[in-house]
Amino acid sequence: MKTSRKRVVITGMGILSSLAENIADFRQALLEKKNGVADSERFSTWFENARAAEVLHDIDYSELSEEIVASLDNAALWAYKVGKDALNQAGLTQRSECLEEMGLIVGVSSAGTEAFLPLFEQRIQDFSLRKALYSGGFSSCCSSASTLLGLKGGVELVATACTASPNAVGMAFDYIQNGKSKTMLAVGTEPIYLPTFAGFYALNVMHPDTCSPFSGNSGMSIGEGAGAIVLEEYEHAVARGATIYGEILSYATSCDAYHETGPDPRASGAVQVMLKAMENAGVTPEQIDYVNAHGTGTEANDQIETLAMKKVFPNVENVLISSTKSYFGHNIGAAGIVELIACLVTLPEKKVLPTLNFSVARPNCDLDYVANDFRQKDINIFMKNNYAFGGNNCCMIVSTKPCSVPVTTYDAKRVAITGIGAVSAIGHQLSEILERVHQSDTSVELGEIIFPEDTLQEVKELLDVLVKTNQFKELLGDEYVIDANKLPDEEKDFKTYQVTGLEPRKHLRRFDPRKATRGGTFALMALSEALNMAKRRIKRDGEELGMVMGMSRGPQETTYKYLQSLKPDPRKVRTSEFPGSLMNSIATFCGISEGVKGYTTTLATGENAALGALTYGYEIIRQHLQPQVIVGGADEYFPSMSLYMDAVTQKLHMTADARDYQIYAKDAKGYVPGEGACMLLLEDPEAAVARGAEVLAEVVGYGKSCSNSYFDASRTDEKASAMSLAIQRALKDSGLNAGDIDLVCGTSSGSAESAKIELDAIYSTFQHEHPQVPVVNYNALFGFVASSAGLLNLAILADCIKKQSVPAIPFTRTFVDDRINFVRQNLKLMVKHALLVGATEGGNYYAFVIKG
Repeated sequence: MKTSRKRVVITGMGILSSLAENIADFRQALLEKKNGVADSERFSTWFENARAAEVLHDIDYSELSEEIVASLDNAALWAYKVGKDALNQAGLTQRSECLEEMGLIVGVSSAGTEAFLPLFEQRIQDFSLRKALYSGGFSSCCSSASTLLGLKGGVELVATACTASPNAVGMAFDYIQNGKSKTMLAVGTEPIYLPTFAGFYALNVMHPDTCSPFSGNSGMSIGEGAGAIVLEEYEHAVARGATIYGEILSYATSCDAYHETGPDPRASGAVQVMLKAMENAGVTPEQIDYVNAHGTGTEANDQIETLAMKKVFPNVENVLISSTKSYFGHNIGAAGIVELIACLVTLPEKKVLPTLNFSVARPNCDLDYVANDFRQKDINIFMKNNYAFGGNNCCMIVSTKPCSVPVTTYDAKRVAITGIGAVSAIGHQLSEILERVHQSDTSVELGEIIFPEDTLQEVKELLDVLVKTNQFKELLGDEYVIDANKLPDEEKDFKTYQVTGLEPRKHLRRFDPRKATRGGTFALMALSEALNMAKRRIKRDGEELGMVMGMSRGPQETTYKYLQSLKPDPRKVRTSEFPGSLMNSIATFCGISEGVKGYTTTLATGENAALGALTYGYEIIRQHLQPQVIVGGADEYFPSMSLYMDAVTQKLHMTADARDYQIYAKDAKGYVPGEGACMLLLEDPEAAVARGAEVLAEVVGYGKSCSNSYFDASRTDEKASAMSLAIQRALKDSGLNAGDIDLVCGTSSGSAESAKIELDAIYSTFQHEHPQVPVVNYNALFGFVASSAGLLNLAILADCIKKQSVPAIPFTRTFVDDRINFVRQNLKLMVKHALLVGATEGGNYYAFVIKG
C-alpha cells in the first residue's frame, strides 16, 4: 500500500557566523555582500598569512550559570545559542508538549576538541577538568544542548565532516516522516581548532587571501559557525499558526567509494546523490531553478562539481549556480546548514546569492556561477549540495514556496535483519562467538595495556596540575585526591578484552593493510561476514547498498599519531593521518574496500552509537530509500590518555580476570573495555526471501528519548524515566504491550549508575503486566565494546529467538536488584518478541522490539 510522505517545513532558524550572530543581521550582511574572511590573530601564532572566517562576536549567555558556561566548549554553546534562537523564532520554547517529543540531530566534524587544546598547544597548566568532563566527549554537545533546551526526543550526532549538517537535516526529515515527532531540531556547529586548521594548512589548500570559487587562484578559506533549523510537519505548523520559511522536499546521501580525500574524477557519487534526491522529491532537473554549490574554491572540488552538474542537468546553461563560501568561508561540519539558511533568507526576496570575488573562470569551470552581483529571479525549487572527505555526498531539495510540489509516495517496508557479522575477543566470526556463548566457561585471558612513554609522561604532568589546583577534589570529591607519584601499575592493573590472532586475509576478498586501521579491519571483516550470510554480493550495484556506522571514540591510534605530530611545531603536522583521524574514516575504508556507494553516514553519538545507526537504517529501509543498508559499529583498543583517566576516576574496572567483570552485580566496579565490531544487513524480508536469504529477525519498532539531567549525575530517577519513555515509545511503535515481550536484553556497561537506570526503567515498564519477564545482558562475554555493545547483544538475541534458548548472564554471582528476573541459568524459552534497550553516556536512550 502506498504511503504519502508528510510535508516537512521550516518554521524557525538560528545563525552564528563570521558575518553575524542573528538572522536579521545575517540577511543584511549577505545583501551587502560582506566578506567574513580576515587575518586570524588566533592562528597567526603558528602560521604565516593565517586567514579565516572566525566568529568574534560577544555572545550573550547570561541566561546560563557561570558554572555551566565554564563547563562547555564552543561547539556546545553555539549549538545551544542557535538552537534557542530557532526555537524562539518558531514559537516553540513555551510548548512543553512539543519539546517532550522533539529530537535533536547535530552535525559536526571535530567535536570534543576544545577541552584538550591545552595539551595540543603545550599549555597544560590551563587544562580544565570540568570542561573535559562535560565537553570532552565527541557527542557531549548533543547532551548539553538538549538538556539546556529541554528536548526529550533523543539525540544523534552526525560526523561526516563537511556533509554533517545537511545530513543532520536529512535525518530529522526522516524521523518526521516516520511519525516519531511532529517537530525536530537540526543543528550544525563547528568551531575551528588548531588540529583542523593545521591539517588543511599543511595540505596546502588554503587561499592566501579569500576564496574565489570556480575562478582565479584556487584555494579554500576556512570558516567557523553554527546554524539551526526547526523542521515541522506541515499540518502541525499550520494548526498552530506558525510562520513557514520553506519546505524540505527531500534529501539523499551517497559515497564515492573512491579515495580517502579526493573526489571521484568521474563525479559518479555527486551525480548519483543529486539524481537520488530529485527522485525522492518527485522533481526533474528542469524544475531546479538554482543550485547552491559546495564550491570550496579548490581546484579538484570546483572542476568535479562542475562536471557533475553538467551530467545531471540537460540544460545546465540555464541553471543558476553559486557558492556562498565566498561570504563566510568553509564552515566544515556546519557548512551545509549555514548555507541553507543563507538561501532561505534571500531567495524569498527574489535575490539569488552571488559567488563573490569571481574573476577569470578556471579551466572546465564554464557555468553560470552568478558572478559577484545578485541576480533577480523568482526561485521556487533549489538544490543544496555538499561533499566531504571520504567521498561522503549530500544533496537537499528545498522549496521556498511550500505546497507547490505534490508529495511523493512510497511502499512502506518491513525491516528484517538478514546478515550479521561480528568480531570480538571471543571470536573473529559470529559462529565462533555464538559457540563460545553457549559454553559453560566463556572467559578469556585479558590483554595487557602498555601505554606509550609520551602518554604516561603527559598523564603524570596532567595529574600533577589537577592535584595542585584541587580540581579532582572540587569536582569528584575527597576520594579522588590523587598522588601523581603513586599511579596505577600499568602492567599489573590495566587489562582489557583484546582481539588476538586476527588473520584478515583469511576472511576478506580485498584487504589493504597499508590503509587499514585496527578498527577499520574489524569493521570490514564484520561487514564482509554480514554480506556473505545474507547472500549479498556487490558487483556493479554498490549504489543499492547503504552503510550507517556508529562510532564511540573512533580511529584512536591514527588520531593519536596525528595529534602528537602537532607538537612542537603545528606547521609540521603529519597530513597522512589527518583524513584518517576523522570519525567517518572507518566507513570510508569499508566503502572503498567493498564498493558500498549508497546512503552512507557516520554517527558519533558515543556508547551504543550503533543503536542510533540502527534507527537510521530502519528509516531508510522502511521508506524504501534504499533496498539494503548495513548498520554497525567498531571499536579499537588503544592505550590512550582517556583510558588512563577512566581508570584513575574509577569508571574503568581494573582487573586481571575476565570473570570479575560482572554486569548487574551487587558490588559494581565499573566496566572492562573491549574491542571489536558488529554489522547487520537490513532489508525488506520479502526481497531477502526472494533472493534465498534467511530472515534472522525483524525490527518491528523502536523508541528514543533523552533526559534533561546532563549536568547532574545524581538524577538517576529522571534518567530511568527517560529510558522508560523510550521503551513505551518502542512498544507503541510496534503495536505491542509490555505483556507481549518475552525477553528483555540490557546493555549496561557494568557501572552502578548505568545498571540502576536500566533496571529501574525495566521494572517500571513491566512491574504490572509482566513482572517476571526474563532479563539478560551479555557484555561481560566480550568486554564493553562501546559503540557496538547493543548490536553484539542483538546478535545473541537473534540466536536466542532462533534456538528458543537463552544463555545465562555470565559471571555475575550476586545480583543487585531483587525485583528483576535475571537469567541466572541457561533457559529454554519460546521467544516471539524481545526488547533491546541501550543508552549513551550522555543520557540518550534507545529501545527496540525484535521479532522472530
